[in-house]
Amino acid sequence: MSNACGTRVKRTTAGLIVLLTALGMAADTHAQIGHPPESSPYRPLRAKRVISAGVGYLWGSAGAAGVGPSDGPLVTARVDQVLSGALAVNLSVGVANLKRGLINPNSAPADSILGYADQTVTLVDVGIVLLLTGDKTWHRTVPYVDLSLGIAFGGSVPEDSLSGFVFKTQFTIAPAFGVQWYPSDRLMFRAEFRDIIWRLRYPPSFFVRPEDDPIAPPVLNPNVENDTQWTHHPTLILTIGYAIGF
Repeated sequence: MSNACGTRVKRTTAGLIVLLTALGMAADTHAQIGHPPESSPYRPLRAKRVISAGVGYLWGSAGAAGVGPSDGPLVTARVDQVLSGALAVNLSVGVANLKRGLINPNSAPADSILGYADQTVTLVDVGIVLLLTGDKTWHRTVPYVDLSLGIAFGGSVPEDSLSGFVFKTQFTIAPAFGVQWYPSDRLMFRAEFRDIIWRLRYPPSFFVRPEDDPIAPPVLNPNVENDTQWTHHPTLILTIGYAIGF
């Protein structure tokens, strides 16, 4: 995705958050009207601080050259804190075991694909959360939207010396939506879908003809592709949590 596309994605995400904020405020107002307390589906959300652990799977684009990390399981740990009303924040850490495509840009196209390697990617991010039912649960559930900013730390891949491409430390942005279910005041289950977006940076060798076959095209067409690309990674995470603060 070009830098222009990346800007459009960020603007669209910001607009969506603003819209959902308004909808969440409307939902919270509606929760107060038209239901006698004893029959209302809304109940106070008592859990204000929750620690949780989760498992999930990350899919998504490996980029135009097919060398970016993607497709693998992850585990997460997270702390959520309700600030006031419908607003909350969270801090999360995740570790994903992903696949990386390997190529040698100096080889002829028929010989350039070298296979795949594993890469560990550690994700650290901070999110701001809008609880769509405000400071209450609806039939013990709390739907929400989340926008997180963070850093992805890529583990070493020795085979990178053949291609010149590396994935080390990258900024991430991750819009998300999910549902929390509270079977009790302390116990929480969460299902969340998020789109983790990070940038790939391609080395100059991807844009020149291979040394072993000078008439063959390069890995990436310099007239079409940029040396950086934003890639999307849809991720599903299932979580169990425990409230430590009310």
